[in-house]
Amino acid sequence: DGYTLSLRSDRGTGGIQALQHLGLLDRALAVSVTGIGSDDDDGVAGFTVWDTAWNELLKVRPRVLPGLPVAGMRIARRALRDVLIEAVEAEGEIRWGVACTGVERLADGRARVRLSDGGVQECDVVIAADGASSKIRAAVRPGDGLRFAGPVCLSGTARFSEGAVPQPMDRCWGIVLGEGGGKSLFVSPVDERSALWSLSYLALGPREAKKPPLSEEESKEVCREALEIGRVFTEPFQTLVLATDPSTVMVFNAMDKQPFTNAERGCRDDRVPVVFIGDSNHAVSPFAGNGANLAMMDGWDLAEQLCKSSSLHAALTSYDKLSVPRAKSTVKTSHVTIAVAHSQGWKLFFYVLLLRLLRLIFFR
Repeated sequence: DGYTLSLRSDRGTGGIQALQHLGLLDRALAVSVTGIGSDDDDGVAGFTVWDTAWNELLKVRPRVLPGLPVAGMRIARRALRDVLIEAVEAEGEIRWGVACTGVERLADGRARVRLSDGGVQECDVVIAADGASSKIRAAVRPGDGLRFAGPVCLSGTARFSEGAVPQPMDRCWGIVLGEGGGKSLFVSPVDERSALWSLSYLALGPREAKKPPLSEEESKEVCREALEIGRVFTEPFQTLVLATDPSTVMVFNAMDKQPFTNAERGCRDDRVPVVFIGDSNHAVSPFAGNGANLAMMDGWDLAEQLCKSSSLHAALTSYDKLSVPRAKSTVKTSHVTIAVAHSQGWKLFFYVLLLRLLRLIFFR
């Protein structure tokens, strides 16, 4: 949970609008790292692209849309999670520590869900939101798994005293373009005492993932590897790595998958009535920068279509028309981001020049 999410309001995202629809936007803003475009925003924060010397190549500050207090926000995952859980528990119940282990179609067309505590639940339709490694998707769509997107990532969260997070990642987040060897660095503030770093490099295939907490020696080895691979990056990268909390160190592979429609699966007589939303349907890598927005809009749009439509098929057909195009676009954009972030040679020179021109023309 030691990382932050970017919630946005521009076309194809909509996380800010989803929170507003739910009546939770003010609560989320109150615990966010920063709100972009708010009245008290000093214009410093924003998504930024730097060169290896931390010179700004581009800073994106989207305009505030009518009816919204901000254009976007950066919020710790755990903080957003707490806001959403509090809202759910005020109206219903969450069964913690119980997972779905299987789902099957009943003779009457309904679904039976088997739970990890041995329990069984029967329902008209199952809404699967169990993440990128969805067990429900693996059960009913066994051939539709994640695909390696190219980068391997070494990551951790650096801890500092109050207000001592180095600039520019005390307020800004974004990508540092590397030189030689197809390397990239992502940094982001987490709170007043912490900042995330994620060093990535292109590989022919995924490597063994290492989830926190690692052993002390494993953590040190990953940090040593990060310093070696990332030697092209200048300070404060080294300061971040050396200040990393060992319990946050991880190695992961950038994975994603294309979205699929739900209408046919949820309504056919020979299929288990399951609707997949969020990462369970269209997992995206961190290079998308849009996963949380997609998940929140999926939840809102599905609920809205279920309330508005005269049948499940009509609801899912309308929902698919909203969800699938934006997910496809996000996956495509993430692949472009990966290519730009890990470019080298003449391609890197071209992208740096292009970013400088974009900054000069559109973001002065």
